[in-house]
Amino acid sequence: MDPFEALAEPVRRRIIEILASGEHTSGQLADVIGFEFRISRTAVSKHLRLLRNAEYVDVRADENWRWYRLKLSGFATLENAVADLKLKMASAIGWDADAGQQRDPLAVLPVYPAVPFRGPGRALKRGHRGRQTACEPHASPDDIAPVPPMIDLFPAPALRAADAAGDDEEDDDLDAGDVEHLGGAHVGHTDPADPRPPRLGA
Repeated sequence: MDPFEALAEPVRRRIIEILASGEHTSGQLADVIGFEFRISRTAVSKHLRLLRNAEYVDVRADENWRWYRLKLSGFATLENAVADLKLKMASAIGWDADAGQQRDPLAVLPVYPAVPFRGPGRALKRGHRGRQTACEPHASPDDIAPVPPMIDLFPAPALRAADAAGDDEEDDDLDAGDVEHLGGAHVGHTDPADPRPPRLGA
C-alpha cells in the first residue's frame, strides 16, 4: 500500500496517534476507536490489518492478548516518499511562489563552446572542395535513330469504302497504283519528292 494512502483514513491516523504512546492491545484499541468513530470491532481489526500491510504497525502475541506497536520501517518509507517529492520540487521549472521569481534550474549549467567536428585524419581546409571540370555533352536530336513507321492495323476509310464497293481482286493487298489512286491514305505510301512523312490515315 502507498504510504500516503495508508494514512489517508482518519481512523488509521488515530490508531497511530494512540500507538505513539506505547503498546496497546487490540481490545483497548477497539474500545477507544469504536467509541470515537462509532465503528465495530471488526472494522477496527480491518484497519489494523491495513496498517500492518503498510508496515506502520507490528503485533506480538502474549498468552490471550495481542499487543500492537508502531514499526519504524513504515515511517522510513513515508520519509523517502516525502524526500522524493522535495527533490522534484527543487528541480521544477516555473514560477516559485515562495521566492517570488521564475525558476529554471537548467539555466545555471555551464555552456561549453561548440567544437567543429572533423573526421579522423582529415585536415581542415577551406575552399578546396571538389569541382566538376568536365561535362558530357547532351546527345543531338540528329543522332537519335528514327522510329520505324507503325503497321497500319486498321485500313483508311477510303480502303474500307473500296472493299465495300465490291473489289474483285484475289487478295486484299494493294499495289503501288492502288495506293496512289487512293490519295496516299495507306501507311506504305512514300513519295521521294515529298519530304513529309507518310500519313497514318485519311
